[in-house]
Amino acid sequence: MSIIISDGISLSYGVKDVLCNITFAVNQGSRVGVIGANGAGKTSLFRIITGTEKPTEGKIFIGKGATVGFLEQITDNISFDKSVLDTAYEANSHLILLENEIQVLHKKIDDGYEGYITAFTTATERFHSLGGYEYRSKTRSFLKSFGFSEEMLSLPAAMLSGGQKTRLMLVSLLLREPDIIMLDEPTNHLDIESVSWLENFIKSSKKTFLIISHDRYFLDNVTTDTLEIENNRAVMYKGSYSVFKEKKEKLREDMLKHYELQQKEIKRIEAFIENQRRWGRERNIIAAESRMKMLDRMEKLDKPKDAPRAVSFSIAASTGKSFEVLSVRELSKSYPGINLFDNLSFELHYGDRMFIIGKNGCGKSTLLKILTDREKQDDGIFELGYNQSIGYYDQDQQLLDQENTVIEELWSSFGDKTVSEIRGILARFGFFGDDIYKRIPVLSGGERARLSIAKMILNGVSLLILDEPTNHLDIPSKETLEFALKEYKGTVLCVSHDRYFISSLATDILELAPERSNTSYTVYKGGYRAYISAKENDTPPPACEEEAVSVKKADYLSAKKEKNRKRYIANRIPAIEAEITDMEKQLGIINELKIGEAATDFIRLNQLYEQEAVLETDINALYKELLMLEEEMDGKAE
Repeated sequence: MSIIISDGISLSYGVKDVLCNITFAVNQGSRVGVIGANGAGKTSLFRIITGTEKPTEGKIFIGKGATVGFLEQITDNISFDKSVLDTAYEANSHLILLENEIQVLHKKIDDGYEGYITAFTTATERFHSLGGYEYRSKTRSFLKSFGFSEEMLSLPAAMLSGGQKTRLMLVSLLLREPDIIMLDEPTNHLDIESVSWLENFIKSSKKTFLIISHDRYFLDNVTTDTLEIENNRAVMYKGSYSVFKEKKEKLREDMLKHYELQQKEIKRIEAFIENQRRWGRERNIIAAESRMKMLDRMEKLDKPKDAPRAVSFSIAASTGKSFEVLSVRELSKSYPGINLFDNLSFELHYGDRMFIIGKNGCGKSTLLKILTDREKQDDGIFELGYNQSIGYYDQDQQLLDQENTVIEELWSSFGDKTVSEIRGILARFGFFGDDIYKRIPVLSGGERARLSIAKMILNGVSLLILDEPTNHLDIPSKETLEFALKEYKGTVLCVSHDRYFISSLATDILELAPERSNTSYTVYKGGYRAYISAKENDTPPPACEEEAVSVKKADYLSAKKEKNRKRYIANRIPAIEAEITDMEKQLGIINELKIGEAATDFIRLNQLYEQEAVLETDINALYKELLMLEEEMDGKAE
């Protein structure tokens, strides 16, 4: 049974089309992932469904009596005038009113007014059936699951950060339990444990969910259907994100194949018509007109549009670096009343991609700021290996000059490049046309992220330190960043809550403040799947990784030796060729002297023959070395 029907929804702002003829249906109890590039119109569609925005054309039908709840990303228009706990309690305002009514009735009965007993009994039974005796403990449990400590519950909600306010609104919405729950990027401000809790809640709920998200791991875990908005239109697919992706690629291939076959047939018919007209006889003209009518009746297929352009780039790594990239020994950091980590020690080697995970507030971003000299540790040391250079990405994008435009921001760091080079770089990061003249303060979160990454990767760095780099990026941009980091010939230290991103890239996991541990941290070797397996089986990470590091170092040294050898061969071959050319010129001079001025001077002639013999020996040796090096180079190329 359909609980939401979208019938031909279109939305335009002046001459700009945002949505065109969006038609789909959502069955009761379905969990629909709504995906598309940033700016595709996903949030606009949600606002149309909730009635806060009117479509240009079309209608939305909601099931009779169904209630709708919507979690938006932005909370600036919401007033927070109560404590955190009281704000969450308001989700059950009907129970609070009923609870107050019961207290009034109870007092009446205590004062001797027995006529209120029936009303008291009815109200009490209703309060019990609606979960009134559990709602306070349930509210506290929900708040704890979303990272609110007991001390935070009494704080004024207005004091919370933007991310904390969004989490509080999410708690309120889930406690309210409307029939249709619409979530816009619900995982943006959640740590991995909170996301796992939300996944389990959604999967166990019988409510209908529409979820805008760029978190592919989350979508795969919770959704039953996928609605993609692309090029102003929408298509509903049965299945989660990974299933959708396979179906989408197959559908695009089939559509392109049918289009190309039809175009081939159209050209064949048009050629036939042209030939018939050229011959000009009556029967030829009749045949041509018949084929023309056939073409007119043919339902023409539109060529499938290309997918929206994704960010496209690669990251250059500096050369000439050591295998030892970063050594952290007994690092400690705390603030008044908060101990983040103690005696933290780990090593980073060439090619490692270590991901730092842990609950919100456990010190992940603080650790990165210490390692980039933006904060000071309380104790311990850290040291970079020989000739290492760092590229740092800050999730808050605080390293952008608010006075600059997009092009000025890039040009201020790379003034040696031409205008066309800067524009080309910005285009690869999704800044086209007038976008390059936008000022930094008006950029969206995703635009700020793309510009920050563009600045960082233009420098050839050996160590990338990244703090939540996928926040605000849409799925195509995330996938492009993953590919670039896989191709990157350097070392990565990254904080992230994006499990799909971590699973694709991590070689090591550093978990801060883990439960069931006597230390403030644990290092897991072998990537995210190994980490999950160790957690599920409650097995500790290997106590010693010296052998693995030794093997990795041997591989590094072998690769370095191979690289040096290739460089030597590439330089040696032209040098040999130059030597041979020079020696052959000397042989030519000797031959001229032998038949010329030295022809009758036997002493001089004998000296020339000796020189000639030495040169020929040297030339033969050089040709032998040249052949050997060329064969070696060919072998390496294969």
